[in-house]
Amino acid sequence: MSERDLPPGALDLPRYDLEGAERYDAHHEKNLRTRLTTWRERALLLRALRGLGSIDSILDIPCGGGRFFPALIHATAGKIIAADNSRGMLAVAARATEVRAGRIRLLETSAFAIALPDLAVDCIVSERFFHHLARSEDRLRALAEMRRVTRRYLVLSLWVDGNLQARRRGQRAPIAGYGRRGVVPRSTAEAEFAEAGFAVRAAYDLLPRVSMWRLYAMERRA
Repeated sequence: MSERDLPPGALDLPRYDLEGAERYDAHHEKNLRTRLTTWRERALLLRALRGLGSIDSILDIPCGGGRFFPALIHATAGKIIAADNSRGMLAVAARATEVRAGRIRLLETSAFAIALPDLAVDCIVSERFFHHLARSEDRLRALAEMRRVTRRYLVLSLWVDGNLQARRRGQRAPIAGYGRRGVVPRSTAEAEFAEAGFAVRAAYDLLPRVSMWRLYAMERRA
């Protein structure tokens, strides 16, 4: 399946040029708070992946500039594919030590039409992507495509309710399509996972009862 074969109604995701990708990457290293958040996100991702057991291959989509490569390298000695629909992001990711060492292969493709065959990898990792999908139908389309490609596991992050940050944030009108990050009720997200054919194995909160950021580790149902 290629980028030209996007399913009807699927989002045409934004594409970063090199300058935009470099700004995005730098944003997450701009101060102590953002660096600590990145460190905590990587630690939780590694914990989630190790909790799933032996994993021989991972797809990271969308990979951005490669912020989560250190966790992936420690999670498996097997094949790692890092995919993004933005050539600018992939150009930044290509600078990563893990890519230059040949441990990670880059792939230009969309999360809605992944250019890999069915059941291609043991696990898919999708960090900070579902945060931007305000509509249930978009999340379900992405989940369906990820279920097609993964043999066993899916690990993804999103913002959920039931915590201090979500209560302070209050109700905000969602933006249709791919927009600013939004909160999804946990009951809604978990119902969508089940509808798409995934069973939740574990959930990890960045800061329990405080942070909106939650990481789900799921297994593909037959």
